[in-house]
Amino acid sequence: MTSRQFPVDESLAVLIRECVVELLEHRAAGATICPSEAARILGSELNIEWRDLMRSVRDVAAKMADQGAIDIVQSGHPVDIHDVRGPVRLRLRRKRSRGH
Repeated sequence: MTSRQFPVDESLAVLIRECVVELLEHRAAGATICPSEAARILGSELNIEWRDLMRSVRDVAAKMADQGAIDIVQSGHPVDIHDVRGPVRLRLRRKRSRGH
């Protein structure tokens, strides 16, 4: 079986962002998800092999992290997805209270 990558057009990026945020909002505060969870859900909804969506999910997650919406963590510590290798998890960025 050959894996394909799908270009991240804006409509796919919106679906990925919505899926990631919805998954995270339904978890306890500080909980994480694996990017594959979003890829599996979207793959099922779009009738696309979920593995083919992994690069797109990671790319959109990187943009979300750059925009301050989520943190990308590995072994519980925030990492830069552009530099890290291996599995990562996503979590909503904690809002900082004023004065901190």
